[in-house]
Amino acid sequence: MSQAESWQRRQVQDQSRLYLLGDWRVAHLDTLLKHFDWQRDGQSCAAIALDELEGGDSATLALLMEWTQLQERRGVTLHIHGMKPALQELVALYRLQEMLHLCDD
Repeated sequence: MSQAESWQRRQVQDQSRLYLLGDWRVAHLDTLLKHFDWQRDGQSCAAIALDELEGGDSATLALLMEWTQLQERRGVTLHIHGMKPALQELVALYRLQEMLHLCDD
C-alpha cells in the first residue's frame, strides 16, 4: 500500500472524517508520518474512522491522543469511529476512555 493510500478524507453525513487505512502500528508509523501532516491532512476533520484500519497498537493510540489534544485546543471534539476490540482493550487498559471520544457506529 502506498503512502497515499494510508488515509483518505471523506464526507459522511455532512461531517468530514479522516479514514486511516492499512497498518498504523509503531513499525510503520515513522514512514507514514513522514508523509502525513495533521495541519494539512486532518485539521478540518471532526472525526477519525478506523473501520478500515488493518493494524493498530499503543503507538496508534498515542497518535490519536495527540490529534485529540490538537483539536481540543481549537475547540473541536474529535470523535473516533470504528475502533476494533483489540484497540478498545488498550484504551481500557490505559484508562483513556475519557480522553478519546469513541463512537459506537
